[in-house]
Amino acid sequence: MSPIQPTNACLCDTLPDLAVIPMGFDDLDTRVFATLDRLRDHGGDPWWLYLSRCSACAQHWMVAQEERVYDDYFLKRLDAGTATGIVDKGIWPADFLTYEQVLTLGRTKSTPPRFHDAFAYSLQFTVEDLRKARPAITANEIAYLLGLTDRDARLLFWKVRLFGAAKLPN
Repeated sequence: MSPIQPTNACLCDTLPDLAVIPMGFDDLDTRVFATLDRLRDHGGDPWWLYLSRCSACAQHWMVAQEERVYDDYFLKRLDAGTATGIVDKGIWPADFLTYEQVLTLGRTKSTPPRFHDAFAYSLQFTVEDLRKARPAITANEIAYLLGLTDRDARLLFWKVRLFGAAKLPN
């Protein structure tokens, strides 16, 4: 296991422009976030989205914190002008503005987990949020985004559609 970096040493120069940081894996998240200060939350519907700045090198990062399905942080390196637009005017890049975009990134850049309970609350709320944002989303698309079997996704999709999240009968 890697030792935790001192708080004055950042890892920004070691990260790609679009980084995937697993939560709790080898303390990488602890080391990366040791120098990242949260500047602004998006607020509103994109509850997962915020802007951070490195206290050591001044690099700005747009962060999508996905903790329902993939347990990853997705970081996009931003230039100072884009960061200023976020702070001063609330103008965010489009990359992580929808939860579907974040889950798609998770599906392409990470490994979907295996849920022992295909009706876990985190999945129910995720399906409900995806359907609110895009009512025409299909059960097959949900299966792909959540890493579920088509059968489990169809059952979850229809039960959430009929009963709503966290109200599913056993």
